Amino acid sequence: MWSYTPRSLTDIQNLVNAIQNNDPSLVSSLSDLMYVPVPYYAGQVSATQVAAFIDNVIRNYGMVAAVVTFISNNPYNLWTTNFVANMAINPYLSATSLNMLLSNVYMPANYAQFLLYYLAQNYYYNKWIETVTANAPSITFSANATISTSPLIAQSITIASGVTVTCGTRTCFFVAQSFNNQGTVVAHGAPGGTSASGAYGGTGGGGIVVIAITAALGTLNLSGSPGGNASTYSLSATGYAGSGGVLYYLTGMAVPLGGTGGFVIPGGAVVSGAGGYNGGGGGGSAGPNGNYPGAPGGNATVYSFSSPNAMVTYILQGLSDWWLINVLGKAPSSTTPLLTFYGSGGGGGSVSTGVSSGGGGGGGGGEVVVYGYNILSGTINAAGGNGGNGTGASGQSYGGGGGGGGGLVFILYGATSGSVTANVAGGAGGVGSTSPYNGAAGANGTAYIAKVTVNG
Repeated sequence: MWSYTPRSLTDIQNLVNAIQNNDPSLVSSLSDLMYVPVPYYAGQVSATQVAAFIDNVIRNYGMVAAVVTFISNNPYNLWTTNFVANMAINPYLSATSLNMLLSNVYMPANYAQFLLYYLAQNYYYNKWIETVTANAPSITFSANATISTSPLIAQSITIASGVTVTCGTRTCFFVAQSFNNQGTVVAHGAPGGTSASGAYGGTGGGGIVVIAITAALGTLNLSGSPGGNASTYSLSATGYAGSGGVLYYLTGMAVPLGGTGGFVIPGGAVVSGAGGYNGGGGGGSAGPNGNYPGAPGGNATVYSFSSPNAMVTYILQGLSDWWLINVLGKAPSSTTPLLTFYGSGGGGGSVSTGVSSGGGGGGGGGEVVVYGYNILSGTINAAGGNGGNGTGASGQSYGGGGGGGGGLVFILYGATSGSVTANVAGGAGGVGSTSPYNGAAGANGTAYIAKVTVNG
């Protein structure tokens, strides 16, 4: 139950008429705008009428600061969080007005965060996109470029045909009402391990996030790089392990493993690098002074989400806080981190006394998460890199590098999904001195294309 300063019947009827006719000039006094929720609670006007009225007050009557004051101070317990949240998701309160409210200097950071989180948690993904991009520019890439700042938030993002955009960070975020990629986006992940023989592990594929209402994905390349081919070198040494990536998946999915590097000594002693999540292991080597294992592939830290909607919602929460802090200059008391992900590097091959060397492990495929209400088309390459070949003198034993595990691709749409293809194959194993010493292939990754719940 709310309490408020009594108004005359004429004042109240004027306010009702003003809301019903969407005409703020009909109120007895502008101070009566504080009481806008009253006729809504009394059932005299609908939520749609109130949302349209507030939108008009903000956009056409220049009273955004007054509305922010009502929201943040909640006079007479009229502007409750429930009332404001219901207005925020109403289609008749435009994204432009909501952006103006959030951007206003008097809007508290925590309240702004609450409203953005409310949109995300209740699956108003399109309203969220329209809100954070309402005052953003449009961006066109007409020549090759490397992105050094991410996320990239714009009303529209266009990549021209023949243009390559390279992610300067391991995970690139593109947020726009319209994402129109006619070119290629490339992302690289964790580095592979080094090796004295030059048989370096391949670099993992990076991460790409696209959040858009309409998305033409173009080509997204985040495959793992191949492991290096070995050369003999006058020393004996193991390689170095590949660096681990970060991968997110849905509960019940298998995390792709990189292949084990080749070479097993007769009698059962394994001297090859183990595959990780999802870097391929380096190949082993043998010589007069001993046997040397290849290095293990990078082992990614893995996390899971219970559902596709949970994944999208979490991503939007992290983007909400980034936008509030870096664009609006508002710092909520607690924040959700940006969801960054990328593939693991392959392990380096070993070398034994200059007579044999194992190949490098392939880098693991990266990860893509796309939310688009309408996804038009796209080609996504997130395969694991092939293992490198070993080498050595006649009669010596050496192993090929293991192939990198395939990546993870999530294409999550609200209404339609056009022609989208994804390559998440595991990389082939490298060639060893004999076929038993070849590197093992990496496991295939997962391409998941599914409709998610979108309420607006």
